[in-house]
Amino acid sequence: MRVAIVGLGLIGGSIARAVAQRRDWPVSAWDPDAAALRSAARAGLVRPLPDARSAVEAADLVVLAAPPLANLDLVDALGPLVASRRVTLTDVSSTKVAILARAEAVAGLRFVGGHPLSGREQAGFGASSADLLAGRPWVFVAGRSARPGDLARVRALARGCGARPVRLDDPDLHDRAVALISHLPLVVSAALAETATTALDWSAARGLAAQGFASSTRLARGDPALGAGIVATNAGPLASELRRLVAVLEGWATELEALAPAAAGLDSPAAGEQVERLERRLAAVRQRLLAELRLP
Repeated sequence: MRVAIVGLGLIGGSIARAVAQRRDWPVSAWDPDAAALRSAARAGLVRPLPDARSAVEAADLVVLAAPPLANLDLVDALGPLVASRRVTLTDVSSTKVAILARAEAVAGLRFVGGHPLSGREQAGFGASSADLLAGRPWVFVAGRSARPGDLARVRALARGCGARPVRLDDPDLHDRAVALISHLPLVVSAALAETATTALDWSAARGLAAQGFASSTRLARGDPALGAGIVATNAGPLASELRRLVAVLEGWATELEALAPAAAGLDSPAAGEQVERLERRLAAVRQRLLAELRLP
């Protein structure tokens, strides 16, 4: 299978590194960042291409690995050429409704939406690694004109990167799901950082910040352009989940405000009951996470 990658950032670069280990899959690539393209070529990972259109002519499977909004433009620019050459087109965008809708507007485009669920706060080719996607789910959602062979190519790419292919038939379900487990944490991380760094006591607090604050704000330290594209293309589902989160936070605030007057005398029976209620609530959340998720 000949693979062409358009975009050699964190995900595209990691795909290039993983696929390059397979000697039977020639890999070509293009990136507007000439330095990233040179680095990948010098490492022997890819054959460099002069432009994005050349990727379609060089491959059986073209992977759009640019940021989400750029990938939408690439579907418009490359879609007709891809359809005419019967090449399979896929992407790595974190949302699927918008890009599948864009792909459906191109007659005969054999598009399979893809989403490898992995990443880190560092961006760019220099942060990529051959094992970034290993063991991680790689969702794919078939477009209307996709054929079994197109699905097989994308599934093979995922497995070639060590990922676990997961097929979903409903792009709306995908976007609602990732709004919960990926995009909501991003906005919460940014909101926490905004809240902390604009507080009156930030000058004292920043010298005390340790692992808890660092891990909670890790997503906010990611690529701003990538983050903006992700949340913009999933604005509706994300806004709904944010409203639900606000209601949960309001409940926490109400409970803590009831405890605050008794904080100086936490050994009183009334305060003890409130503390026990907080412990039960935290224990229930902890148990749910431990029972239902496999987290590091």
